[in-house]
Amino acid sequence: MRYSAPLTRVQAVQLGKDVGVILGTAANALHHMHGINIDSLMRAFTSSPSVEVTAARYLRALEEDLSPGEAAARAASALVHDWADAVFETQRRLTSAASEEGTK
Repeated sequence: MRYSAPLTRVQAVQLGKDVGVILGTAANALHHMHGINIDSLMRAFTSSPSVEVTAARYLRALEEDLSPGEAAARAASALVHDWADAVFETQRRLTSAASEEGTK
């Protein structure tokens, strides 16, 4: 399905389904490949900012004439990269804080 602005009710429902599949697929992949807790992934991936950014990325990829599958893959990949960057940043901050605590 192609989308148009503003979205019709049918398009909005379909976009929600598409984005839900993207989020769920990305979470399941990380869970199965790396054993990451699926509940914490789903909480992170279904936060309002994650849903909004994923929907925007998916729509942008469709506007670039990618197939729905290619657009979903691009949006899911970006979501996983964002999540990994956030995890690494959190680990870096915790390590830095622990290091500072140890030097006191």
